[in-house]
Amino acid sequence: VAIAVTNYQLYNQTAGTAPNTFPVVNYLYPETYSTAVSQLAVTLPIMTLFEEKFGTYPFSNEKYGHAQFGWGGGMEHTTVSFMGSFSRGLIAHELAHHWFGNKVTCGSWKDIWINEGFAEYMSGLVVEGLDGVNQFVSWKSDKINSITSAPGGNVYLTDAQALDSNRIFSGRLTYNKGAMVVHMLRYVLGDQYFYQGMRNFLNDPAISYKYGVTTQVKKHLESVSGKNLTEFFNDWIYGEGYPTYQVAAESLSATQVKITLAQTQSHASVSFFEMPVTLKLVGMNNQTETVVVQHTQNNQEFIIDTNVGLIQNVQVNPFQDIVSKNNTVTLGSIKNLISNDIKVVPNPVSSTFDVVVPENVLVKSMMLYDEAGKLIDAKITSNYNSEALSSGLYVLVVETE
Repeated sequence: VAIAVTNYQLYNQTAGTAPNTFPVVNYLYPETYSTAVSQLAVTLPIMTLFEEKFGTYPFSNEKYGHAQFGWGGGMEHTTVSFMGSFSRGLIAHELAHHWFGNKVTCGSWKDIWINEGFAEYMSGLVVEGLDGVNQFVSWKSDKINSITSAPGGNVYLTDAQALDSNRIFSGRLTYNKGAMVVHMLRYVLGDQYFYQGMRNFLNDPAISYKYGVTTQVKKHLESVSGKNLTEFFNDWIYGEGYPTYQVAAESLSATQVKITLAQTQSHASVSFFEMPVTLKLVGMNNQTETVVVQHTQNNQEFIIDTNVGLIQNVQVNPFQDIVSKNNTVTLGSIKNLISNDIKVVPNPVSSTFDVVVPENVLVKSMMLYDEAGKLIDAKITSNYNSEALSSGLYVLVVETE
């Protein structure tokens, strides 16, 4: 039982979806009442978002609410979170605990990531839902920078770690890596299976309003998706570290690229992170196309059909869906490829010829020379009339980007 006492001023809101509505009762300091009321407006869209994703607010037959108190940060208690401030992220995090922490409490300190990882990720879902995809990518990038600031760190605690309160509540690992592990589960499974699996977990009669452990999260996600998540849990939850990807890209033609994908690992506990890897292909005229490859072994080769033409760049993990760092890209030379793909037809020619250029190659000029190097014509175009030329060998010089 937690008790806070002062001369509170009450502010009431109503949340939920009719007919299942419930009060939100806020206990505020009178001297900052107006500011707090303005900040608390976001509680309602956050509540709606969480109910859409994870089911009805677990204590809707009672209430929700906040009470200002003298600590920094916040401390959730069932139905009344104690708040040191009313930032959107803190409102979201403490409310999220009513699903992960209160409706289902972690079964041991080893499983603390279920409480804090999900609550922190749900504050990220608020960024995605209210601010949009680009801001969500930035949010994930910040989490990844924190996680990869050291090479190791497990999410599921050891016996010794579970006796250390500082390690239990590690911001880098329990909160940030826990949150990104939750995101990577969503990324690997897709939204439908991820959200349905977690709703099933929260509503399991053996777990709901009781206790849940890591193996039960795995069981429910595997059951709904039909996927085996043993390697994922071994790598990301029981193991330590993260991958660094090395991409070698080579255009085979204007419509095909060969990708060779390798990885190194930051910690010896994981020999290989088997993951779907998102790549953004960038063409010569800055057209882009996003592809996902299933990375199951080192130096794996993929032949990818593409609509962006010859590749000038590849972005690895562009949406920050995987915890990784220091990824590199090497591009193969395209000079010979371009010259091989530019054709003169017919050849030999007696009357007119065409110059066939790949669709996404920009030609700056085409000039025709005789065998001795004399310039014959500086403005060659397709369907060029060659009847006036003497018989012999000619060189066509094509200047591209």
